[in-house]
Amino acid sequence: MKLERIPENLHFYRYEFKYILTGDRLARVTDVLDSHLSRDKHCRESGDYPIRSTYFDSPDMRWYHEKRNGLEKRFKFRLRTYSHNPTGYCSPLYLELKGRDNSMVIKHRVRLPIEEFANGIGGGASWLRNLLYEITPGNSVAERFIAQSFRYRLAPSVITDYNRAAWEDHTNPDFRATIDTASTGWRTSSEGLPEGIPVLIVPGGGIVEIKFRYRIPFWFQRLVKEMDLTRISCSKFQKAVEAVYLDHNGTRLNRLIERRIACLR
Repeated sequence: MKLERIPENLHFYRYEFKYILTGDRLARVTDVLDSHLSRDKHCRESGDYPIRSTYFDSPDMRWYHEKRNGLEKRFKFRLRTYSHNPTGYCSPLYLELKGRDNSMVIKHRVRLPIEEFANGIGGGASWLRNLLYEITPGNSVAERFIAQSFRYRLAPSVITDYNRAAWEDHTNPDFRATIDTASTGWRTSSEGLPEGIPVLIVPGGGIVEIKFRYRIPFWFQRLVKEMDLTRISCSKFQKAVEAVYLDHNGTRLNRLIERRIACLR
């Protein structure tokens, strides 16, 4: 079975600036975005939509350490879906390669057949490799995942769940803004499904993010100056790893051992 080709944007090259805000400051930014932009067509009546990312990593958490150490050129793989379903994945489902080249964020994705993922990654990373080999011949994202998976013994590591409010500018498609709230991290089973108890990774706040290729609108530059907003480095992947594996020293060793065992499946 080959994967059906669906016309959509699967490749992104852009800059991403992030700010963590709470309370009235977060509400103020939300109001300004609503006054200048339109809500994304996928937003529900609540004004947002759910996102789940299942991240892969090696037994020694290679990609976590690359992020923590601020490596200028790095990448990671994740499965991205738009549901918080506890027992499987929902359509649409993508395998994504997300990387950074200095300040530029790069994302390439391939859409996966959802009917294969009713119970998650049925046989772990090896099952996913075989599936990709069958359904995505010649796809560079799939081929790179297969190669890196063999090289580093990749396995599902952590899951991040959050709700995203998104805005777009119909007169300037280059610019996009999002606010992520209720961000939680999970440990994962070998099937890439949530396991254990979720942990809030940005408690009490929201991550405001602007994404652009060429320029930031003047009105947003003015907002940054008026509110004295400070850009921060904020990786949900990093925060989730630290929350579910590295915090609480009493159980840290047991969880790291379990993580290594999961990578061998």
